[in-house]
Amino acid sequence: MYQDAVKVPIGDWAKKRFTSMTEKDFLRHISRTNSKFGRNVSNWLSRKKVYPHNVLVFEKEHYSEPSNLIRLATECSNRNHSAVFPIELPSWFIKLFTKRGDIVLDPFMGIGSTALASMLLGRNFVGIEIIKEYAKEARKNIKELRNLR
Repeated sequence: MYQDAVKVPIGDWAKKRFTSMTEKDFLRHISRTNSKFGRNVSNWLSRKKVYPHNVLVFEKEHYSEPSNLIRLATECSNRNHSAVFPIELPSWFIKLFTKRGDIVLDPFMGIGSTALASMLLGRNFVGIEIIKEYAKEARKNIKELRNLR
């Protein structure tokens, strides 16, 4: 995995949060849901980049809107497909699991969002789609992006 490729700057919230640390922040805190995940806030003191906001959530009183929050649209305009997602979604995973020049396989290509993300990130792609209308739309979208480049 290429974890550094998806990390974001830690944000200004950390300055305030790290100046108000207590003894508890230097101990491993086990989740209330017993999910086996825990946190030790002191491990974050020297970090410059972190995973997006949802990896570690501090209590609300410690921040208003963290600068390391990644916002993705929850829905997209249909674009001739019932399950279109924002291109940022496959982009995040492509950056996490591949490097430039690698090949991304999308076995359920749909209209080609993952292929477009792959192209924009300098990756090659292989897409498989059994619904002819979606495959046609994917080829159109890929061609449009290639013509723009």
